[in-house]
Amino acid sequence: IIQFTQNKKKFYYLLYRLVVKYDLFYLFLYMELVINSADKKMIIASTIGSGFELFDFLSFVFLSSIIAKIFFPPHMQSFAIFFTYLTITISYLFRPIGGLILAHIGDKYGRKFSFTFSILLMSIPSFVISILPTFATIGYLATALIIIARIFQGFSLGGEVPGSVTYIAEKFRNKNYYFYCAWLTFGANFGLAIGSQFIHFLNENTTPAFMLSIGWRIPFLIGGLLTIIGFYIRYHLSETNEFKELQNNKKISNIPLITLLKEYKTQIFCAFFLCFVVSLNTSIFHIFLPNLLTSYYKLSINNTTNMSVIGALVMAVFSLMFAFIVRFMIVISVLRISLCGLIFVLLITYLNINQINGSLQYNLFSLYFIVIIISITLAGVNGLFFGILASLFPTKVRYTGISFSYNLAYIIGAGLTPLWTSLIIEKTNSYNSIIAVCLFVAVLTLLSTIQLNKLLQKTNELVQH
Repeated sequence: IIQFTQNKKKFYYLLYRLVVKYDLFYLFLYMELVINSADKKMIIASTIGSGFELFDFLSFVFLSSIIAKIFFPPHMQSFAIFFTYLTITISYLFRPIGGLILAHIGDKYGRKFSFTFSILLMSIPSFVISILPTFATIGYLATALIIIARIFQGFSLGGEVPGSVTYIAEKFRNKNYYFYCAWLTFGANFGLAIGSQFIHFLNENTTPAFMLSIGWRIPFLIGGLLTIIGFYIRYHLSETNEFKELQNNKKISNIPLITLLKEYKTQIFCAFFLCFVVSLNTSIFHIFLPNLLTSYYKLSINNTTNMSVIGALVMAVFSLMFAFIVRFMIVISVLRISLCGLIFVLLITYLNINQINGSLQYNLFSLYFIVIIISITLAGVNGLFFGILASLFPTKVRYTGISFSYNLAYIIGAGLTPLWTSLIIEKTNSYNSIIAVCLFVAVLTLLSTIQLNKLLQKTNELVQH
């Protein structure tokens, strides 16, 4: 892997062979055989939304050093990175608010409107960020505007993924909807990989002056354009049959959130841990790992970016594969095997972290290997958890239930991650405590599957194809 990453042509050819020529070819062939044209458009539209979420998030993280320099005052530069990460956290704090408002609309008035409106809302702050004047031009107003744009973006993102999960699960309810929901996971990780490589391409092929003036704006402009395409496709989709049936039978909840909190506390608990283990590990090993290794261990941006790309692509492909396996195995069994694998890998990493820390410059193979193996084991959770979330909640509160659990978990698992991980690395110069947190959360999630299995059996949603 290291040999391939030193040569860009070989590296891209390797990815082509692994991702396109072999694995994804058969998955797309499977789709070709069982999905009609309208359904493909729906999956593409949903995948664009989830892809944009991580593409935009990663762009902000990877460009954080530039954003800190041009949007914060010169006398605050020593704390600018921290404040930039704090901006990310603040945007996550607004996700549950947006998620619950859009989910309320989706559970009460229909999936299609909320599903379509959320992706349109996402494009606006992305375009705004791409054209914002900097601190040198308008002073503190620039700082305020970028924070407001991120807050608005967090608001819209809060309803995007839960809406997509709800819509796809209900559209493909009579098929292996775990597989179709997993395309959201594929889109998110593919967006992460593309975003990582694109920013790396900009850094390698442009000057620092260009990146400070125009280059940093390009990813946000592209992200905004992608969401417009997604909106155009979604606009022509129809409402789900499950919601139509709920409407016809007049069983719609007046206030879905109150119904959720009164009747489905255990479902929220199980859903939270599934989302938490995914958001935490994805954030640490795919999004913030390159930044932390570059900032604190002085590794080359080439190696750290490629590490993130390979991990994301591996998880994208294996997520689809694990979701496809549900046709032949019980969902809870695949989930537990994957969690056990994740715990084992994290434990081995934790026990050997001192050797890795001690000579990090010479342990690139170990780092690549850890990221790849964790990505494979985590894919078993990542590929199934959207489908499981849809199974846990009935139609009348499905959108609200997914939104509440997902956004709450992502505040803690992803929103706070850049703050506490950077502080730990700065104070201890070690990944030891970070691995320990990931291990602890994975064990708790495995224990929660005991109750999860009972819930799935109780609601007759434990499907063996």
